[in-house]
Amino acid sequence: MKSDIFINKLFTVNSLKKMIFKNDMRTFRKTFSSLYSKDNDNLSMSEAFSLIYSYMAKNHRNEYFYKNALLNKILLGRHSVNTSTALRELPISDNILDFVIINGIGQVYEIKTELDNLKRLRGQIDSYYNAFSYCNVVTDEGHLQAVMQEVDSLKVGIIVLTKRNTLHVVREPQEFNDKLNYVTMFKLLRKYEFEAILLNKFGELPDAKPVKYYEACLEMFRKLSIKEAQEVMLQQLKKRVTIDRDNEELFQQVPLELKALIYFSNFRTQDFRLLTNFLDRKLGDAF
Repeated sequence: MKSDIFINKLFTVNSLKKMIFKNDMRTFRKTFSSLYSKDNDNLSMSEAFSLIYSYMAKNHRNEYFYKNALLNKILLGRHSVNTSTALRELPISDNILDFVIINGIGQVYEIKTELDNLKRLRGQIDSYYNAFSYCNVVTDEGHLQAVMQEVDSLKVGIIVLTKRNTLHVVREPQEFNDKLNYVTMFKLLRKYEFEAILLNKFGELPDAKPVKYYEACLEMFRKLSIKEAQEVMLQQLKKRVTIDRDNEELFQQVPLELKALIYFSNFRTQDFRLLTNFLDRKLGDAF
C-alpha cells in the first residue's frame, strides 16, 4: 500500500528534522491523507502522529516500530538514558547491526519484522559475535518458529513483539565470547575513541607515519586481552550519548511514538522547544 511506503519515509530522523526546522510537510501530508480524512483540522500534530502510529501498530509494524518498542520498553523501561546508551545501524563486517543497548555489557538486537525474510540471519548473528557477547533476535509471532530453526544456538536470545505490542522474552541470551575479534571491535571505534583507549592503557600513542598510524594503533590495541579490548570498546561506545542530563526532562516529555526518532536526532535544548511548538500546532496548518 502507498500509505505504508509513506510511513516508512515519514518515521526517519531526516524527515522529522525537515518538518521541524524547514516546515517541509510534504511527506506528512501524503501519509496522513492516505490514512485519514482531512476533516481533522483541530487535531494537534502530536495527536495526528498518534493516529498514524495506531495504524502502524495494527497494520504496518516496520523496523522503526520495533526499534521504538525496544527503546521505550528496554532502554527507558528497564534502564535510563543516564546509565545506558542505545546505538543503531552500526556497520559490522558486511552487515548493519540494527540496535544495541550498552549498559555495562552490550546487548545486540537484530530485528526481523513480519515484513522481512530470514535469509541472512545466521550470518548476521555470527558477525555480531565478533564484537558483542550477547545477541538477541526480535521478531513477530509468525516468524518465531522459523527464527528458532535458523538460529539453533541456545546462546542467542529470542524476543517476540506480540500482537499486543509487548516484548515477550522467549529465550534469554547467554554470554558467548569465542568469536570476539580485535579488528572488528577496533573498526567500530572512531579515531578519538581508540586514541583515548591507548593513552589510558599504555600512556602513549604509537610513533608512526600517518600512512601507518591506523595499523600501529591497531597493533597496540591487540596487546590487550580480548575481553579487556571489548570492555574498553564498550566504554567508548557508551559515551556516544544523544540525550544529556540537561535535556533529560525535555526528552521525557516527548510522545512515546516519537521517542526513538528524537533519541537519535542529537537534539539540544532549543531543538526540543521547536519540537514542542511543532507538536502543538494544529493539523490544519500542515495542509
